[in-house]
Formats: sequence, structure tokens, C-alpha cells
Amino acid sequence: MKKNFKIIFCALILLSFCHTKSNAQVSLLKNYELENAPIIGQFQGITFREGGFSGLFPIAGTDGKEFWTCSDRGVNIDAAKANPENCRPTHDKIFPFPTYSPKIHRIKIEGDKIQIIQTILVKRPNGKPATGIINPTGLGSASDEFVLSDTVQDCANINSKIIDKDTFGLDPEGILVDKNGNFWLCEEGGTSIWKVNADGVLIKRYTPYANFQGTQPMDAPLDTVFKYRKTNRGFEGIAITPNGKIYAIVQSPLLYPTKAIGESTRIHRIIEIDPVTNKQRMFAYVNDGIINQIKLKDWKIGDMGAINDSMFLVIEAASKGTTDIKRIYMININQATPIHSGLYNGKSLEALVDSMGLANNNIKPVKKDFFTDLIANGWPTNFEKAEGLAIINSTTIAVCNDNDFGQKSPNQNGVITSSNINSHLLIFTLSGANILKINSTILPKGSPKKKK
Repeated sequence: MKKNFKIIFCALILLSFCHTKSNAQVSLLKNYELENAPIIGQFQGITFREGGFSGLFPIAGTDGKEFWTCSDRGVNIDAAKANPENCRPTHDKIFPFPTYSPKIHRIKIEGDKIQIIQTILVKRPNGKPATGIINPTGLGSASDEFVLSDTVQDCANINSKIIDKDTFGLDPEGILVDKNGNFWLCEEGGTSIWKVNADGVLIKRYTPYANFQGTQPMDAPLDTVFKYRKTNRGFEGIAITPNGKIYAIVQSPLLYPTKAIGESTRIHRIIEIDPVTNKQRMFAYVNDGIINQIKLKDWKIGDMGAINDSMFLVIEAASKGTTDIKRIYMININQATPIHSGLYNGKSLEALVDSMGLANNNIKPVKKDFFTDLIANGWPTNFEKAEGLAIINSTTIAVCNDNDFGQKSPNQNGVITSSNINSHLLIFTLSGANILKINSTILPKGSPKKKK
């Protein structure tokens, strides 16, 4: 018995040493903060400022000091319990600034601060600003979904609070720049992927609704399976490889074909797009599953960044109760099996649940290796969302938080309080086994120039 105890004790010491050694390969270098950003407006006595950084892409030639980032759709307030039950919308968000246009920001880190040095509005094909409002019925929303500008006390007055849906509404969550200087934005509302020019004007939109009545001439088809995205959890991460291919990953598993199946699976979909041919493939990514209080439906994917033509870093996170996990994984698509939106022995991909279910159907998910634990390496625990990821070079990465524009509604009643959290960008240095074997051409040469 004593011998067995000694063996177990030594094994625990070894595991602890290995874990510490692994963590030591990634070190927090500096935490930069955005202060006194431009004002958006006031609502419920709170002054809202620009922020909501939801994606990150390094700008070549700036020595890791400048990045492109995107705001998400603007200030939106949790309001599932805000209104009387007989006039609660299924879309449980309030938009106090409905004309807010999602933005592309060029940011610079200096001293210990973040500066916004250029802002580009995301625009419709006609050059007018887009909005963050949900898309029309049949193009991303249901007939019983509607958007409100405020809470409703008297259901008879609800029409005065309803905001028109927008064909060109989007909720950007990831950003990149291609070799021609065009921005690509993945967004979680449509779900769609926008290609916009250096001035932010929409050139092409990849959407699962491209073949439906009411779509636009610039719409290109995505697999219709992406119509089954969980509300507000469509495309979250996007990356471009040196060969020019675009990859995007959904934040949560698709609710395909039902919500019950989608919230009981570990499988996320990755889409690959060849912009030259429009040829597309999909791959399966398996999240970490049930851990302590974390359930399958709690997992969220953040941003992704390309290391080379087949390898990426991906943020995976979940929080429930006292369990808070924010990890970065290295994935490889080389040996992954292309997947489809049909059935596998009578089941959807999501209904296969996990790696075992995939293996039983001869499907290999993307290879996934642990890279680092953000919280163990200095990520502040009060930063709820680690959403933007940029690979600066082989020994340096950056991660930014989405601060939800500094507000929260913990009771989901449409009443907001200030979180007192600004946008931050954290720089991490890599050493030892964590040094990336990065392709030297990973940063595009055609990044849009800063306007004077």
C-alpha cells in the first residue's frame, strides 16, 4: 500500500512539473488598454464608447504594434425577461443605438495603451453604412423574431419600439486582410462571410441563403446547413492561409437538425473557401466536452489564426459556475476528412456527438493539440470573452477581449450596469515547444494603407 502511494505521489509531482513546464512556454508580456475611446451615445445613464473588439489581425510592417480589429454589431442588451410574457420577442436583445454601423478599426499599441488611429464603417454595396440589426425573415431570422429599441412596459405600445430588420445587417466577429487589400469579416448573425474593399464597401457575401428570394446580386452560396446556427453563435473565427484560402469556424455547434441535438454535441464545423474558384470544403472540430459544471452547450470557439496552409491556432472557451476555461489549441486539417451536410447512417454530423461517433462513420476531425491555458498564463479572470487572436511572428501572439461595450445585464431584464471593463489587448511571448513553425508569407503584403 505504501509502495503504491509513493508511486502515485511521484506521478502527481511529475504531472505538476510537466504542467508548470508547459505553462512556462507561454508568458504574458504586456496588457494594453483602450481608454477614452470615441463616444457612441448614452442609454440608461451610461455613456457608451467604441470597443467590442471581436477579431484581430496583425498589420505587416508595423513590428507587431498595429492591428486591424472589428467591433461587433454594437451595444445590445440581454432582455430575455424584460417584457411582459405576452409580448416577449424570441430575439431577446435590445438595441439602444439601432443605426450603429459595425466598424473596422486600425489600432496601435504604445506605452500601455491602445489607440484607435483609423476607423472604417462597414457599408452596403451602395456605399451607405450597414447596421448590426438582424436580417429579414427567411434570410436569417424567423417571423416571430423582432428587434426592440427599449423595454416594453405596455404591450399595446410594442410597435413603437420595433426596429425594421436589415438585409445588410451583420454582427462581425472575425477579420482578416487578403493579398489584394480586401477585408474579410465573418459574422454570427447571418450566418455569413463578407468580403469588403479597403473602404469597407461590401463586394461579396457568402451566405446559406444565397439561393432564396430576396437575396442580393453579390451573394454567393454557403452550404445551407449553416442556416441552423444557434442564435448569435454563427461564425466566430476566420483566418487566411498563405495559399489564399479562407477558413471560418462556428462559435457553437449547429442546431442541426434540432436544438436538442445541437446542444448535445461536441462537434463544430469549419468551412474552407477558395476565393478564386469558390470551391468549398467542411471539416469537423471537436470541443473539450463536459468538465465540472460546464455542459456541452456552454462551449464557444473564439478567433483563429493561420500558422501555415494547414495549421491554425484556435481559442476555445467555456464558463459555468466556478469553472472558467480559456484555452488555445493548435489544429491541423491535413488528415481531416471533408464532411457534408447530408446524413451519416441516418444521422446528421452533429448527432454523431463526439470523436467516437465520428470514427464509427470513418470521419477524422481536425487534429487538435493543446497549446496554452490563457488564464494560467495571465489572462485576467474578469475579462469574460477572449475573442480576437493574432499571430505576430513565431514567438509572439496577441489576444484581445470583447468588452461588450462596457455593459452587462445580469438579470436579462434589459436593465444595464457598467462592467467598468475596457477593451484590452494582451501580448504573449512563446518559447521552447510553443515556438511556431510559421510560414514566412503568412502576413499579406497588401494590407490597406492607413489613411492620412
